[in-house]
Parts: sequence; structure tokens; C-alpha cells
Amino acid sequence: MLNTGAIITRPPNNNTDNNPRTLITVFRLKPPTMSYLFLKMEMTCYVCSTIYTDPVILPCGHNFCSDCIKFHISTEGGSGIYCCPECKQASKTKAPLTVNTKLQSIVQNWKSVENHNCLGEASCTYCLEYPSPAVKICLHCECLLCNKHLQVHSKSMEHSLVDVTCPLQNRICSVHGETLKFYCTADKTLICMPCFVTGDHRGHLVELLETASRNRKEELEEIAGRMHTEIDRLKKRGNYLQGAMRRNKVKAKEMKDKVQTLCRGLLIFLREGETKMGTYIECQEEAAFREIVEEIASLSKKNDMLSQELKQVEDLCDQNDPLVVLQDKTRHNPRIKRLKTEQRAEQTFQSVDLLLVSLQFKKTFESFAKFVSALWSTHCLHLKYRADVLLNSATASNYLRVSSNRKAIRYTVTKGKQPSPGRIKCSHVLSESAFSSGRHYWEVKSDESGMKSIGVAYPSMEKDGPDSFIGYNQKSWCLTWSHGNVMVYHNSKCRQISSGGSTMTAVVVYLDYEAGQISFYKICSSVVHLYTYTTTFTEPLHAAFYLVDGWIKINP
Repeated sequence: MLNTGAIITRPPNNNTDNNPRTLITVFRLKPPTMSYLFLKMEMTCYVCSTIYTDPVILPCGHNFCSDCIKFHISTEGGSGIYCCPECKQASKTKAPLTVNTKLQSIVQNWKSVENHNCLGEASCTYCLEYPSPAVKICLHCECLLCNKHLQVHSKSMEHSLVDVTCPLQNRICSVHGETLKFYCTADKTLICMPCFVTGDHRGHLVELLETASRNRKEELEEIAGRMHTEIDRLKKRGNYLQGAMRRNKVKAKEMKDKVQTLCRGLLIFLREGETKMGTYIECQEEAAFREIVEEIASLSKKNDMLSQELKQVEDLCDQNDPLVVLQDKTRHNPRIKRLKTEQRAEQTFQSVDLLLVSLQFKKTFESFAKFVSALWSTHCLHLKYRADVLLNSATASNYLRVSSNRKAIRYTVTKGKQPSPGRIKCSHVLSESAFSSGRHYWEVKSDESGMKSIGVAYPSMEKDGPDSFIGYNQKSWCLTWSHGNVMVYHNSKCRQISSGGSTMTAVVVYLDYEAGQISFYKICSSVVHLYTYTTTFTEPLHAAFYLVDGWIKINP
């Protein structure tokens, strides 16, 4: 902010000296002086430390902002007496506050002058009678120019013209009051001529403002270029992520449709099986029902015949004439024997054959299992991309014993046995076949003891030394677990990950060679994604296993 000594003045109209250098001397601004600071301090309120607003004078002669002293009186006026904040002289709260009109006028003029100069409302140095607003500043001549005088002003390189866009004090050295003309490259600051010749920047490497500005603009243009590049990269990344979001949405829908198709197929098969079994049971029930109905009809017929014979027998029993009784030629004893035989046959009669139904259900369920297996192989990725991983005994360490089917390894220690030539000396083994394209999936199971690592490795991986451990070089990636800790390793860089709290006994490895991804999953009560490496594969990849204590088995 400019002080009173910084206000641009003009010579009187009767001044015959029209030398521009005289005007330059008038234009040159001075730094804040002690008198300026003292004057400003005299117009500053003791309470709020800012320029007075509606100043009032107390009986002791001190001035304060109207609001400041009223607030002060309200905090101390409980007894009817308050003290001056500056001299502590007591006064009555009922005494009226007198507005200091003279001081108020001075403050208003002071603020108008300061605002005028802060806003850059400067006038042309050469317009004496009728001032015109300045549009340019000549740093060489140290003068303000309006549009009229700008047309006749020198256009040479040393006359550097700049816009009137900031307060003039920003162009003046705060130490010497001279115009800032140079840029100190050592201290990265603007300086004037005295600063460079006799001041703190004497002997420093300096540049003209135009040169320094041009160099700075070149740096800014380079920075802007890098920013544009970064913005383009961010846009490309954003577009890629948007595309990835759309692709994931499509994949999710496709997978959802596949799951729905699978489940619907299973439901349809189950319903058909339920219908067939229901029909079969109903047929068994109807057959048993017909047999029982026929038996009931036969029994009814026999009951009628037996009732007739019973009546005859009872009638004979009621006869008193012995001759009639003895003359009856009907023999009822064989019929009684036949009835006993039929009763014994009735005791061995059976209804629905439950064993037959159970055997038929077993056959239906076996057909359902075959149907489920066919659906899995068609729709499930882990079956579609399942790899038949066989271990290569020739690459196995002497600490490992490979099973006869080459699907399992066990850690063994044989004392005094030396490593065979060409074998991996640490406790590793690689798969027999390598993967150079496509997607592949395999699953391993293990016991809970010792340390296990599974992953992939290039065949050119070192076979001895620190670089022979999978995950400890640039040619292998692995997942390692031991005593509840789960880590991923690549190029000797370790990252610990959460395993979900349960024990690691079943792990899945999924390789997408073209996408450059190797993923690890944990199989427990639910499937947990552990980690995915993304890179670019440059060699065929072998499945790699590391084992210290216990066993590892590859699921068929």
C-alpha cells in the first residue's frame, strides 16, 4: 500500500521546465518513511489496531472507534465507572461520547487516498492540465503513459512498457525506493540498480526483466507441456477405466446369465426327475391299489358264500329232528381248512415296494450327477481352463520326494546326500510342461505344517544361490504362507496380505498369459481372492512349488 510520499505529483502549471527527467524525479516513489508510519499509527485505534471507524474522543483526550469503546464500556460499566483502555483514566458511563469530527475527516481522506493508489488509478505523467488515466508504465523512463503519449513514446528495446495492472508499490524496491529493473538469479528475486551495485545482491548474476521473464516463460511453457501430457495421460487412463467399467459390467452380466442358465438347467432336471419319480411311485401305488381292490372283491365274494353256508349250518344246528341233521350230505370241514390257508397267504401280502423305488431314485440321481458334470464343464471357467499339471522329477530338489503319479510332493531330509547336478538346490520343483499362451487354472492342497510357496517361474531362473528361490528374482512370482502369515513375493519384494483368518490348506492359481496376470485364491468355506500380479510375460512359464516340511498335492 502506498504512503503519502508515494502519491504521484505534478509540477505547477507555470513551471517552464518541461524536461522529462524532472518529471521522472517527481514520479519516483519513496519507501515508507518514519513520518508516514507515525502518522498512520496516530490514526490507528488502540483497541482494534485498525484505522479509526467513526472515531470518538474521551474526556482524557484519547480517541477510539465508536463500536470499540462502546463494547469496552459494556464490559466494565456495571459500577457506572469505566477506565480508558489506553491511559486507564476513570470516566462515568453516563457521560456522552463526543464524535471527533476533525479526526473523522482526516481518516476519510486518508482512506480515499490509499484506496485510490491501491487500485492502480494512476494518471499519465505528461498530462498536466487535464489528467488522463495511464495505460502503460515505462520502466526505463519511470513514467506513466496514457494512450496519447504512448503513441509518441520511444519504442526501443530499453524502453520496456508494461500494463498498469498492479499497485505501483509492487514495482518499487522496498529498500531503495527505485524501480525494479533486474532479476537476481542467485536469490530468485527482483532488484533495483542500487541493490545490484552497492546492495545485498552485489556481485550476483542478474538478468534484465525481459530476459528473465522470457526464460521464465520458456520454463512455464515446458511445465505447461508436461501438464498437457499428464492431462492427456489422465484422460486416457480415465477412458480406459470407463472402458474397464463397461467391460466388467458386460462380463458380470454374461456370468450372471451363465449362472442363471446353469441353475435353471439344474432346476429343470430336478423337476423332471421329481416328476418321473412321482409318476413311478404313483404307478407302484396304483398297482398295489388294484391288487388290494381285487383282493377285497374276492374276500367279499367269499364272505357271501361263507355267509350262506353259515346259515345252512346254523339251520342244521337248530333242527330237532336227528333224521334231518344226519341226512344232510354237505361237508363243511374242507372249506374251513381252505379258509385257514387263505388267511396264511393274506399275512404275506405286501404293498408299495420301497426298495424298488429307492433303486430307481438312485438311478435318476446318477443321471443328474452326469448332467451336472456336463453343465460344469460347459459353463464353469475353472473346469474350462483347468490345467493338467505334472511335476518334473528332474527339477526337484533332493529335499523333495515326488509321488509316482507326479501329482504330489513331500519334504524329506536325507543326511549326507549331495544335490544332483542340474537340480535346484533349494527345496523347489517345477512342472513338466510350460505355459506360453492362454488361460490356465490349477488347485493345490497342503497340510498345515511348515512353509509352502506356489507360483510360476521362467525356466531360466537360477538353480543355486539367493536368486534360486521363487519370488526372490525377476523371473518368478509366488504366494507364500507359514504359521498364519500370508505373503506374495516378486523380485525380492514382499507384500503381506490378509488371508481371512482361516487356515491355508487349499489354494488356486489362475494364469492369463496374454493379459500378463497371475492370481491367487484361497479355498475355504468361501472363496477369497488373495492377490493378482499384472506384468508382461516374456518367456514360457512353469508352475513352481516350494516346500519346507509337510506335503503339497495337486488336485486332478
